[in-house]
Amino acid sequence: MRAMGWKRSGLPLCLLAIWLSQGVSAAADPIETEGLGLPLTCVIGQTCWVANYVDVDLSVEAHDFRCNRRTYDGHDGTDFAIRDLAVMVQGVPVVAGASGTVRNVRDGMQDVALTDEASRKRIAGRECGNGVVIDHEGNWQTQYCHLKEGSIKVKAGDKVERGSQLGLVGLSGKTEFPHVHLTVRKDGKAIDPFTNRQMSAGCGQEGKSLWRADQHVEYEPAAIYNVGFSTGKPDIEAIRSGKREDGPLAATSPALVLWVDILGVEAGDRVQFRIMGPDGKPLLEQESPVDRTQARRFAFAGSRPKTNGWPAGTYIGQVTLKRTMDGREKSFDVARTVTIR
Repeated sequence: MRAMGWKRSGLPLCLLAIWLSQGVSAAADPIETEGLGLPLTCVIGQTCWVANYVDVDLSVEAHDFRCNRRTYDGHDGTDFAIRDLAVMVQGVPVVAGASGTVRNVRDGMQDVALTDEASRKRIAGRECGNGVVIDHEGNWQTQYCHLKEGSIKVKAGDKVERGSQLGLVGLSGKTEFPHVHLTVRKDGKAIDPFTNRQMSAGCGQEGKSLWRADQHVEYEPAAIYNVGFSTGKPDIEAIRSGKREDGPLAATSPALVLWVDILGVEAGDRVQFRIMGPDGKPLLEQESPVDRTQARRFAFAGSRPKTNGWPAGTYIGQVTLKRTMDGREKSFDVARTVTIR
């Protein structure tokens, strides 16, 4: 994501040279010494998830630093997604990852998911959407993109601390789902915060993470971020808007369907659905292969009542994503319950 407009310094060259040689070199580096905080207020893995990592493959292919495909070609930042549009409407603060000075801001772009080429062309040059750029000591810089229209609370020149609110997670710019895109730069070049290496480093090159230990930001090959039940074929657009059937459900419901939204599926993965009835016996056990690599995949499976209605009680749904990694099977599991009356 390109930086949003650079402003020239008004310092005379002689004073600027002194400032560069003395002020910057003597100042503490908050990112490398104190670590980088999350760019939004959330609990990683519970209320926010990494949707895309930095692309460290300079070819037309795309690979993250672990050589997986949790990224796309040319992606220079880390995307932190929230569950759905309803959560976005409630308001999720975007915060500064480290102390610094606001360099530039942009607001006034609508929160609209881009789903076609024409809409993408209309925002050319403004792909970041509403955003904030912060300069940090040590010639570091962070950029926060896709903020909600009208939510930005800072202006150029403001001093901020780590955790200071910048705005709210939105859907502005080049995006299809609510999230905040964070680009980290050192000396003007994009850095992968998971390795502290440039994008040109290539995959398989480990390094020292810039994330603060108390933020618990760990690499995940995939993430099951949204699971629920419905009484018929689930509406993907409604679910991603935040409309869910959380129950209790009626005993006369025509079907019981377990659905899931997953980040980072790869061709060859398997998705398993299981629904257990109140008596502990399985009502549904189904496994299907993933035919292609996708940033997000929505899937579902369900069952109909064998008698005149569903027995009252608590039903347990479990979704498991299975993947073969380094010759071994790795599983990602999430369970949900629903009550039928």
